[in-house]
Amino acid sequence: MTLRILQIKKSAEFQKIGKKGLKFYSKTILLLSHPTSQNYFQNLSEGKNAIDFCRIGYTVSKVVGNAVIRNRAKRRLREVFRELALIYAKNHFDYVVIARKEIAESNFEKISNDLKFCLKRIHQPQSSKKTLPKHDSKSHDSKA
Repeated sequence: MTLRILQIKKSAEFQKIGKKGLKFYSKTILLLSHPTSQNYFQNLSEGKNAIDFCRIGYTVSKVVGNAVIRNRAKRRLREVFRELALIYAKNHFDYVVIARKEIAESNFEKISNDLKFCLKRIHQPQSSKKTLPKHDSKSHDSKA
């Protein structure tokens, strides 16, 4: 399977993923994930010929550092995601990676481990958390 990595560039798409998507964070990054809308699926008449794809957007704010540091962080994030996408990214999902301030001092291996950690965790079922059965004692008292 060849998974194509497409870019997210529109501000409205970043905002939609931020509001509706799943979030998971590590020390250097914040990862958001949301299923891709039907508008981006294969349509040969419109020139959209990717069957297996995921979309990715990167955000590195001025909090991280000056332009040189921000561009280095984006280059590292692009390369790490390219390496990990085939293994951990899901088909037809949108991802937004937001760099945190700590990414400026982090080496490539730390960024790679953090993104791998987030990609593994973000797709785990939400019901995996242990919950105790609810015991509602007030419902019995309200009938009296």
